[in-house]
Amino acid sequence: MICNYENCPCRPDREEGCNRCENGLAVLIGIIGGIVFTTITVLLFINGFLAGLGLSGWVALVSAVVYLFALIALAAVSEEGKECICCSLGSLIFGIFGTIFSGYLSVATTITVGAVFSTVIVGLTAFFFAYMIISTLFLIRCVARCCD
Repeated sequence: MICNYENCPCRPDREEGCNRCENGLAVLIGIIGGIVFTTITVLLFINGFLAGLGLSGWVALVSAVVYLFALIALAAVSEEGKECICCSLGSLIFGIFGTIFSGYLSVATTITVGAVFSTVIVGLTAFFFAYMIISTLFLIRCVARCCD
């Protein structure tokens, strides 16, 4: 898929479709949301409320891989979806591959409460997973605005 900025519906000077690209807003809300979600998750993990996080690493890993294939399918099927993916590809890829990498790390290591490395892995997984979800919501919003 080659993104052509000329055809992107999120260009600020385009009248029809999405009238402005909200990449900066998506990145800002993704980072803030990721930090808030990470803080809550790590605090709960440190205090022992999230002791069994082995399954959550698998959930993050599998959901990121499924989302990557769904994104490719959306780009292949929908012209509006392809144009919206063009606009927000950077934040989508950052969230997806960050979630895949950190999910793999959390699956490959033994997550124990109180271990510093486990806390960092849980924090990374929580951040990238939240960032991926927020990027997805912005993509859905763009497709919904362009398809009415």
